[in-house]
Amino acid sequence: MKIIFVCTGNTCRSPLAESYAKTQYDALDVVFESRGLMVHSGGVNSISQAIVERESLVAPSTPEPLTKADVEEALLLVMTDVHKRLVKEQFPSADVQMISEFAVGYQEDVVDPYGGSMEHYERTFIQLKGFIDKFKF
Repeated sequence: MKIIFVCTGNTCRSPLAESYAKTQYDALDVVFESRGLMVHSGGVNSISQAIVERESLVAPSTPEPLTKADVEEALLLVMTDVHKRLVKEQFPSADVQMISEFAVGYQEDVVDPYGGSMEHYERTFIQLKGFIDKFKF
């Protein structure tokens, strides 16, 4: 099974989700990756990276855009309802759910910390952990 976490730029939320899931479920036969809908050059956000390092999480992959190949081979877990709609518009056959839907069965956007303080990123990380800890495989 392959799960790809998707957010806007693949620099804040989806790398945090990827790193935490890889660390949390390392014994399972599940591949976790992350992608973005509008990826620009550069790496993972420095605050997200600091959280990954502080929590001793597996490093996330380098930011990359979502591709047709990704859609064909993975379950996509997006951060917001807007992301879900954008993915479905571009890839109508995509198996896409909000991370909250997959974890707890209802829709709740994951807060975007981009441009915020460490406190904003911490809140997002706690929210992501709460959902990922509820995954059932």
